[in-house]
Amino acid sequence: MIENLGFKYAFWIVMGMATITFIAGINLPIMGIDATQYASISMEMAESGNYLEVMHRGNDYLDKPPLLFWLSSLSFNLFGIENWSYRLPSLLFVYLGIFATFRLGSLLYSKSAGYIGAIIFSTTEAISIISHDVRTDTILISSIVFSIWCIIEFLQREKLKFLVLGFIGIGLAMLCKGPIGLMVPILALSTHFIIRKQWKNFFRWEWLLGIFIVAIIICPMVYGLYTQYDAQPEKFTTLSSGKRVQGISGIVFYFWEQSFGRLTGASEWKDASFSYHFFIGTFIWSFLPWTILGFLALWNKMKLAIRTKEIAEFYTVGAIILPFIALSMSQFKLDHYIYIIYPFIAIISGNYIVQLTHKNQSSFIAIIQIIIIGIMGVGVILIGTVTFTNVTIIYGFIITALFLLIIATYLKRKSILAVVLTTAISACFVNVFMKVHFYQNLAHYDGQYIAAIITNERNIPTENQHVIDISPHCYDFYTKSITHYSGTLGELVKSEIQGHSFLVKEEVFKKIDLDNLQPEVYPIQHHSTTKLNFDFLKESTRDKSTENLYLLVF
Repeated sequence: MIENLGFKYAFWIVMGMATITFIAGINLPIMGIDATQYASISMEMAESGNYLEVMHRGNDYLDKPPLLFWLSSLSFNLFGIENWSYRLPSLLFVYLGIFATFRLGSLLYSKSAGYIGAIIFSTTEAISIISHDVRTDTILISSIVFSIWCIIEFLQREKLKFLVLGFIGIGLAMLCKGPIGLMVPILALSTHFIIRKQWKNFFRWEWLLGIFIVAIIICPMVYGLYTQYDAQPEKFTTLSSGKRVQGISGIVFYFWEQSFGRLTGASEWKDASFSYHFFIGTFIWSFLPWTILGFLALWNKMKLAIRTKEIAEFYTVGAIILPFIALSMSQFKLDHYIYIIYPFIAIISGNYIVQLTHKNQSSFIAIIQIIIIGIMGVGVILIGTVTFTNVTIIYGFIITALFLLIIATYLKRKSILAVVLTTAISACFVNVFMKVHFYQNLAHYDGQYIAAIITNERNIPTENQHVIDISPHCYDFYTKSITHYSGTLGELVKSEIQGHSFLVKEEVFKKIDLDNLQPEVYPIQHHSTTKLNFDFLKESTRDKSTENLYLLVF
């Protein structure tokens, strides 16, 4: 039987490797606009002790619900303001998501499908990235798959504790990203109920208990939104886009504008170039090394879904297809929005592998995975020879390991267990290399991070730190302060700015009378770490794609 093929042991081996991957990235410098902004908001919350009202740089912040900030600020209070303490709560949720993926796969199909699904989910590029590039979606993904597993468990076993846990998961998902945390479970459950004609499940009294549990969980957030916004209609609020509005309802914004408004066009967030196929491109790279397997499993699932008698469940159909369509219709898209469907694609991929094994048709999966491991190996070689050439001994170790894993996959191509295991281990090796080499080097081109290091080394007092026309999320976090911000430099008087520092862009720097003011000048190469291009990735042309920031110390 396939249950005896050892997927349980493979799962724990991969969990050990995945943990090494996560640990390799837990103390990376926090980069990018979103992650550094969330870290600085969490720092501000920890210092102020105000958990009901989310503030950013002393101003109202309405763009995201508070759960990530609550958890990260609590971690800061317990462990200090560190890179790893910001990431720790979200990383624990990653493990919850892996566990829930296993349990849901086991419940819907078999333990083997559950183990394979959890292996696939935990080793995708998406999970590797959001384990260190922590955003609200890290918690959201795990809370959603946890809630769906528990509610389906309740429906099958009639144990009330699973209903309670399921709606706790929904409440946490809503505290993290808004109504989407409720909508994905509703879409998953409703799809199955409707197609299976389980109409009675729509009218169970237990749903009222679930609604009550969710209401209790989100109550502190709703109260905070009311007191911060709705109770003060005369207040002016600056939204994250820069738009300044009066009398905004925090509750309406949370329950409608921020989520559904992106579908209707009511939200101010809109893509300059709208694309329905945006998330297909995202899936191709972010579900690696399982992309082709995921496409095949999804095609097989949809083919069988047309013949409803041949499919056991439609929960995963509702959790994958309907959110994908809704997100693709959104007026504003970012790569990580689509990650919420990945646990369910991983589950149907695990079951697809089990089906192929039963039919003795799994050999072609080995060929596909050998090609993908080879492509990943080429990527590692290119990064070490073209992008960041300051490689260490780990570079040779990773390349050798990938080469040996390709050979092992070929030799054991008839064993789907071996193919899954070697692919997952290959992904872990690649992701360790990305974290300890690629992202570590990339951090040196985050100008605010480097400027903050210099500022700290020079012991510039908080009240003397200035940033001109730069959103200083990263600088704030690494100087552990709320830096003075101004849109323009203004007139500098030498006698008044002694002991002060200014972080400025190149165009501002060129206007400064250096001969008269005589500051110490620190030029810093900068490139957006979330908008990488080929010129930047090629070491020989990198200087052409970077801009200079300047830290001036007087």
